[in-house]
Amino acid sequence: MGKPFKLEPFQKLFIRAIYEPYLGQRRAVRRAILSMARKNGKTALIAAIVLAHLVGPEAIIHGEIYSAANDRDQAAIVYKFARQMVELDAELLELIELVPSTKTMVARRTGSVYRAISAEAGTKHGYLPSLVIYDELAQAKNRDLYDVLDTSFGARNEPLFIVISTQSNDPEHIMSKLIDDGISGIDPAIVCHLYAADEDCELADEKQWKKANPALGKFRDYEDLATAIRKAIRMPAEEPKVRNLFLNQRVSPIASLISRAEWMACAGDAVLQDGEEVYLALDLSSTVDLTALLIGSAADPCRIQPFFWKPRESLTEHSARDFGSGSHRYREYAEAGFLKVSPGKSINPEVIALFIAEMTQRYRVKGMAYDRWRINDLLREFDRIGLQAFEDGEKGGDGLRLVPWGQGFKDMGPSIDALELAVIERQLIHPSNPLMNWNMANAVATMDPAGNRKLDKDKARFRIDGAVALAMLLGLRSRDRTPDKPIDIEALIG
Repeated sequence: MGKPFKLEPFQKLFIRAIYEPYLGQRRAVRRAILSMARKNGKTALIAAIVLAHLVGPEAIIHGEIYSAANDRDQAAIVYKFARQMVELDAELLELIELVPSTKTMVARRTGSVYRAISAEAGTKHGYLPSLVIYDELAQAKNRDLYDVLDTSFGARNEPLFIVISTQSNDPEHIMSKLIDDGISGIDPAIVCHLYAADEDCELADEKQWKKANPALGKFRDYEDLATAIRKAIRMPAEEPKVRNLFLNQRVSPIASLISRAEWMACAGDAVLQDGEEVYLALDLSSTVDLTALLIGSAADPCRIQPFFWKPRESLTEHSARDFGSGSHRYREYAEAGFLKVSPGKSINPEVIALFIAEMTQRYRVKGMAYDRWRINDLLREFDRIGLQAFEDGEKGGDGLRLVPWGQGFKDMGPSIDALELAVIERQLIHPSNPLMNWNMANAVATMDPAGNRKLDKDKARFRIDGAVALAMLLGLRSRDRTPDKPIDIEALIG
């Protein structure tokens, strides 16, 4: 016979937070998120909750219970664990019929059904779950399965959706959104218990290990974790992965140029006043991709306003490409006002030219840095609409000062230094535009033998156009202030 299932203190806290609050005769909590590092016993907890709803105190007549996983192998593991619990207890085995071929269990008395399902099995329309437990949602390549299950509770009196997962490295992933919403405490129907090390912690700090691994020393093996940490200390390339999976930090497997904590510490009131001196920076895309224009104050701290464009007819296709099948994130950004939409299948350069012309009327623009890519199309539109412009260094120039900005180490090295310094010294204020936040999280820098850096679009996971534009803006702003003296960032930050 199997031994009794004993909950650890952190598991008891989570269970009580879900099942103790009531509103009248109904359970108050409808959604619960438990986020912790890997190997902290989530599979056993999922199996126990499943059985509690199948034949235990939470059982109902004709309930539908699903444990959702991203692939068939993980779904099979969850079912196997639950099956072993049943087979080791004669009373449970009497109450439950096992159907291993379909990873299904049926409660003989109530007719309730439990099934382990995976994202690989296709769309799950037609289900009416009373309970869903999603295992490792952060690793989902798209949100199709999540969305189908999340919208299928309609006719249930006490529906419950539980997510047990590490954090996603993408701040715009649905897992990140659920955690951010849950820890805000705004909705009493949501419970969120997050176990994560501090983002700026030292890898060797064992107190931080415990913060992300509540089962450490119990069923989370101490030496296994210590071995992984020691390897990451010796091999920096391993550090981002270890921080994400074993310290449950929201970091990319490839280290971003600016950490999320540093970037978000600069969020604030970034309003620009009409007539204020500003700089512009433009990163033109191909005709079908993301174009970014940044506006930043000449005065300190540099307050920035980001603007993005995409073609209307590519919103759905590119949402799936950049965020996963079934995503509509670009359309959501557009509807929320964070993304401007150019009619048709491509970005019309006239749209960008007219917007820049409007900015020159609204502000006193000291200069616009730009990537030379496709700039001739934009210059033709400037001529057509009558916007005067001249290239930097041209004698007797009048109108908008245009500063071509190379994307190699020579020009981008000082730009990245200026960006990093502005963030470190909190001399940058941004409005927390989610599209800009996403671009910054994706930004990865590469270094040449001399130590110069540039943003690398090939190594970046997703779009970084906003980060490129911001680096150019701060680079031009810094160059104008100290035209003959390069920034020594290492000396400044010690």
